[in-house]
Amino acid sequence: MDLNFRRLVDTLAAIPANRKASTSEIRERLKARGHEVTPRTLQRDLDALAKEFGVECDDGAKPYGWKWPKDIPRISLPEMDWPVALSFHLLRQYLADLLPASVLEHLAPHFSEAEAKLRRQFPDIPLKRWLQKVRVAPPGQPLCSPRVLRSVRDTVTEALLSERQLEIRYRRPRDTEPQHWRIHPLGLVQRGRVFYLAVRMFDYEEVRMIVMHRVERATMLADPVQAPEGFSLDRWLEEGALGFGRGGAMRLTAEFHEGAGRHLLESPLSADQEATPLDTDAESLRVSATVRDTEQLRWWLLGFGGKVEVIGPAVLRRDIASRLRAGAKRYSKRRR
Repeated sequence: MDLNFRRLVDTLAAIPANRKASTSEIRERLKARGHEVTPRTLQRDLDALAKEFGVECDDGAKPYGWKWPKDIPRISLPEMDWPVALSFHLLRQYLADLLPASVLEHLAPHFSEAEAKLRRQFPDIPLKRWLQKVRVAPPGQPLCSPRVLRSVRDTVTEALLSERQLEIRYRRPRDTEPQHWRIHPLGLVQRGRVFYLAVRMFDYEEVRMIVMHRVERATMLADPVQAPEGFSLDRWLEEGALGFGRGGAMRLTAEFHEGAGRHLLESPLSADQEATPLDTDAESLRVSATVRDTEQLRWWLLGFGGKVEVIGPAVLRRDIASRLRAGAKRYSKRRR
């Protein structure tokens, strides 16, 4: 393929659909696609593309920039097919919040093209009907999504992508006044409806977790992120970071009654789980597995109420028993 032709096609793709982009920004996008062009060459290319495809230079205010007019559709080579349109629709619906703002902006024309494709009246195409046949249901009690400010999400994801520090205003539920922190963003994790950010605070080595919807304002700084040596988001999660605790591994042994543990035969707690039926009751199981000692584990066990009995470790058994006694005491009080 002629390299000049390929460069011109990539230049068209680098021009945003809903805002102007400066020539320096377009050059950066072309560089990411493998094209090293001088400002003079880029200007010559843009002038040629303006005559041929209608892209225009917005010189109303500095910095000047290039954009697609609203009444001219972007060029898509080739036309999007049904599998790609379906994939873009599902990507936008379920994964958009995990993408940086600049990536979403780049994908916006493809999302629009996908929606236009799927709106066409072709009832006999199975892939179009697929959208009525699949859903993602949240585990447990459904909850409303906490609101994350768009400006915060965009700034945080761009800082994460660029590996730059952030200055944030953060308010916890118990705070009467917001906290002002300088953080090093290291990773973004979605669990259920909530987004968590793995960060270093100030110059501390410890990696902590903050909740995105509690960030009231975020400003990206010029300073680069300083990650702890050898930090891995996967390893951080495996060590129980989102379990709301810092406990190590332990061997959990518990008895599940009235069929409460049946699902663990299909979805084990760990790779080394052992499950044996109790002789006294066919609907009861004794389960043993290596798990992380976290608050999330306690929430999970307490959710079974009286259908589970923790056998060990002893400290966990005492903790669960104490919480159940406290709950029973509350329910023993007469309410008017």
